Amino acid sequence: MNKQQKNYIKAVVGFVLAAIILCAGIMTALYLMREEKGMENLMAPVLKRLIAGILLFGLTVCWRHFLKKSVSKVAGIIVIVLLSLFFAWHISGIPQEKALKPQNVNLEKAEFRGYEINGNHFLIKEARPFIKYKMQSSKIANVKVYFAEPVAQDTDVKISYQTKEKPTYEQNPRVWANIKKGKKIAFGEVDATGITRIKVRFGSKIGQQFVLDHIELNANYRERVQKKQITMIIYFMMFLLMPACYLLLSHAVELQKRTDQNKILKVLSFPFGLLVPVALFITLLACSMVTWLKSTCGDVSFSIIVLQLTSPIKGTDSGVINSIIKTGIIPPLLVTLTISIVYLIMVRVLYNLEDLPVKKVPAWTKICLEIILLIVLVGTIQIQGTIQIQGTKVGMWEYIKSVQEKTDFYEKYYVNPAKTKLDFPSQKRNLIYIFMESMESSYADQEDGGIMDDNYIPNLTKLAKENINFSDKADGKLGGPTCLEATAYTVGGMVAQTAAINLKLHNSGSMFGNFLPNLTTMGDILNKEGYQQVFLCGSEGDFAGRDTYFTSHKDFHIEDYNAAKKEGFIAPDYKVFWGHEDEILYKRAKKQLEQLSSSDKPFNLTMLTVDTHFPRGYKCRLCKDKYNRQYANVIACADQQIYDFVEWIKKQDFYKNTTIVIAGDHTTMVDTSDPIWSNLNNNYKRTVYNTIINADCTYKENVTENRDFSTMDMFPTTLAALGVQIDGNRLGLGTNLFSGQKTLPEKLGRGYINQELKKNDKEYNGFY
Repeated sequence: MNKQQKNYIKAVVGFVLAAIILCAGIMTALYLMREEKGMENLMAPVLKRLIAGILLFGLTVCWRHFLKKSVSKVAGIIVIVLLSLFFAWHISGIPQEKALKPQNVNLEKAEFRGYEINGNHFLIKEARPFIKYKMQSSKIANVKVYFAEPVAQDTDVKISYQTKEKPTYEQNPRVWANIKKGKKIAFGEVDATGITRIKVRFGSKIGQQFVLDHIELNANYRERVQKKQITMIIYFMMFLLMPACYLLLSHAVELQKRTDQNKILKVLSFPFGLLVPVALFITLLACSMVTWLKSTCGDVSFSIIVLQLTSPIKGTDSGVINSIIKTGIIPPLLVTLTISIVYLIMVRVLYNLEDLPVKKVPAWTKICLEIILLIVLVGTIQIQGTIQIQGTKVGMWEYIKSVQEKTDFYEKYYVNPAKTKLDFPSQKRNLIYIFMESMESSYADQEDGGIMDDNYIPNLTKLAKENINFSDKADGKLGGPTCLEATAYTVGGMVAQTAAINLKLHNSGSMFGNFLPNLTTMGDILNKEGYQQVFLCGSEGDFAGRDTYFTSHKDFHIEDYNAAKKEGFIAPDYKVFWGHEDEILYKRAKKQLEQLSSSDKPFNLTMLTVDTHFPRGYKCRLCKDKYNRQYANVIACADQQIYDFVEWIKKQDFYKNTTIVIAGDHTTMVDTSDPIWSNLNNNYKRTVYNTIINADCTYKENVTENRDFSTMDMFPTTLAALGVQIDGNRLGLGTNLFSGQKTLPEKLGRGYINQELKKNDKEYNGFY
């Protein structure tokens, strides 16, 4: 065996090894990311692309080194081109797309409920009407609902389905194909396999009438095929580009010898070993982290993302940290390492094939790769910075632009509590303020004002109806406030409800020393009035600076997870979820209330629950398996626990002079594409849960309904519930809802307020 044959064997072994490592590395990365929505079905398609690329590259190498005759070389080129075309055609999905021909639902074989039908005239007679149809095909692409006459008003059109793997409608995502007034076609984008039944509902209000023409499955056939054809062309070009680049490199041996001696090219190619892997890793990291945010956190603004990233991770739920590391950081790191190793192996392969004169790629190739990776990196950051998460932009560029703009919003509309006359009653009332993690009114059923088919919070609904619930709805339906800019996360929500401001990014540095020292909060006011104040939570108090906020405003005693260990409520090594579960929190709260109520001084016990935290909540021993989603069961469990706690309070001697406020800290960050949100549509406004029990103030009943307000309005409203007379009925950016005065959202609109709250505000900057 001569030297050339030995080198060929080394090259083949190296090539096979590189192919195995490449497939194994990328498949492992995708396996780790399988928990992310939209990633679980990517492994097979990606493996097909890898195999196609490896096969074409191997054929090109064989063509160059083993085919000597002109006829053989021409035949080899034809084979490579045809294979590239075949792979592109197959991977693009054109065969599957062409098989999905449009078909109309046979309404004669469909099952109807809730509609009174006369020919093609449909009258809604019952709530939640539907049309069910047993599928003749296991896959559908899109659905169009055609009406013979324009609809008389904006109408919800909901499309849901059952599959072999998930045999109930609730287990599968639902698609909304809403149609505007005066239009005749509703379009729903569906792409699902294994479908056994499909259910369509148009309209929801009893008495609505429609003239239905037909329902079309696999709609937009021509547009779908055209998209796949464009995809095929892109893949075809990519598959041809790879062998073309190899041939260019292998035929440039003399060019490499000359360019590698060029000093300028040497300098420009010097950062290659560091720049390219780092740029590749950052590019992949940006994509994976945005995907993680999309699948985990839902509707969050960029300012919240950065604020949380700049906060210490101490106290964070280990499950969240593990999820970020496992699905957001390790996969891009693994892919970067895999590609780097494959690159080093392939350099030796090309050297053994004598395609490279030395064991390194040419300087000009390194420079080209550097430029390409930098362009890809900048493009990725641009795209990922403007991508939408749950219909809401990440808004990185918008944020950078807005913080440079100036506004005088706080100067115009902020009312300084320190300069406002506040008259407390002679007998000061106790306050129990319970922040329920991610609790929103949406968890009630549709009849009670929520969006769910079942009421996951029947007890909270009962408390709201029996007491005071400020609602954005009418007819006694459950509702609440919305979260304005930079208030839709725990510490931001707590600051909003106790100080009526939003928490801006550049405060993150002051969250761990003296938290907004020039701000006057509810804690400052109650401290001045002689209240004993305790902040109680089952997580670590210093997470996101919560303990600093409450000790700065003002002299709260912090009873957190660490305190629970010191006091013997839990073992020193005990930790579940973020610290300890709410079952223990309520036991601790009872003890705190017994101690606080034994004093002659009024008290303020502010609590924060945790079991309902995203992404799936914590299922404790008290939780039942009533629903097929863990998060639903956790919410129902939290609902029962808070009700039992309130009932216990009512039996205590101090209750008569105590006001209880129960409020969500913000709306949940759980991904709204999760089946639990299957009924959610653009016409439904998600709001934070609230109820005030045993308030000491007079008000007109109509002030509690049809309100457009934010969580900031809870600050003056809570003081009013304690019997405090507020001069002007406004504090911070909040309005006393009992007064009936218009809130800022009612006066200015939430869109305008949110835009202004993002900007640089001189008055706001004075808080720190």
